[in-house]
Amino acid sequence: MSAPEATRLDDEPAMKRPRRTKRAVLLTVSGMVAVALLFGILAMLRPPAAEAEGPTPLDLERMQVVRGDLVETVRVQGNLGHGTPRDMGTALEGTVTSTGAPGTVVSVGDELFRIDDKPVVLMRGKLPAWRAFSEGMTDGNDVLQLEQSLASLGFFHLTPDTRFTPVTKTAVKYWQKSLGLDQDGTIEHGRIVFSPKDVRVQQAKAKAGSAAGGEIISVTGVKKEVEVFLDTSARSLAKKGAKVSVSLPGGATEPGTVSAVGTPVEQEGADGATRKIPVTVVLEQEKAAADLQDVPVGVQFTQVKAKKVVQVPVSALLAQPGGGFAVEVTEGELVKLVPVKPGIFANGLVEVLKGDLKAGDTVVVAK
Repeated sequence: MSAPEATRLDDEPAMKRPRRTKRAVLLTVSGMVAVALLFGILAMLRPPAAEAEGPTPLDLERMQVVRGDLVETVRVQGNLGHGTPRDMGTALEGTVTSTGAPGTVVSVGDELFRIDDKPVVLMRGKLPAWRAFSEGMTDGNDVLQLEQSLASLGFFHLTPDTRFTPVTKTAVKYWQKSLGLDQDGTIEHGRIVFSPKDVRVQQAKAKAGSAAGGEIISVTGVKKEVEVFLDTSARSLAKKGAKVSVSLPGGATEPGTVSAVGTPVEQEGADGATRKIPVTVVLEQEKAAADLQDVPVGVQFTQVKAKKVVQVPVSALLAQPGGGFAVEVTEGELVKLVPVKPGIFANGLVEVLKGDLKAGDTVVVAK
């Protein structure tokens, strides 16, 4: 019996080999088409490849040269209120029995607070009260202030001077009688407090029943004012009497005037301590801020740096290779380079001191 012949794969029975039917071929073709469509859609949705980066073209525009005043403007934030509070007290010993209510305006001859149920009174003067007043005391400007205050109240009828005379003593007695004080013609140290202006009670610093001392009430000025701090670089704007514009909450704008300029002070900020100039501004119409207290406001300072000068935007200046500057002047489709000598800078504009340039010319400006 002969050995069986070797079986080849090609000789497997047809029933055991998968047959590629027409349906299978169609499905395969459909799948390939679907994949191709999917890749096509993805290609369409994919953003185009970024072009190779190159130099960004300058965004240019044309502007006319003008002649006029070159104005510097600086805007800063300030606070609208009654000014910086300061403390008032007395050298008298005793007990605080009452203080003025917050918002009370105290003028010459008015009561500030009471010690042992007796008034401490405001008098007019820049020099602080530093001693008692009595006949035979040495002459001084504090005596002059006292007599001037007594004269304004109707108790002293001569020309005020620096001497405490019997006439002064008599005037003091009448004043003491009007207040219910002992009429001995002398004023103990601490019974009066001098102030150059009327004051407004901000708050009580000591409660009734507390011992008398140097901090009994806190006071401010009577008129509302704006406090701002200018950079020392803007010192030229900080001039007493200068006109400013004040932007109030709600959008209203009111004119104001610089009433005081202080000496530079150190202020802490995000970048450390810097020197600032304290400036006080008063509104020309105080009633415009009648309902506002301790609110932030904007203050705009304006100063004319040069009058009736030819000026162009600073961005029109082109630095020249050999030094100096020039501007590009357009005449229709032509562009020519015109050398210029810049002067004062302000608010993005520059004065043209020299150059073949006049009002109405058109220059090229980088945006």
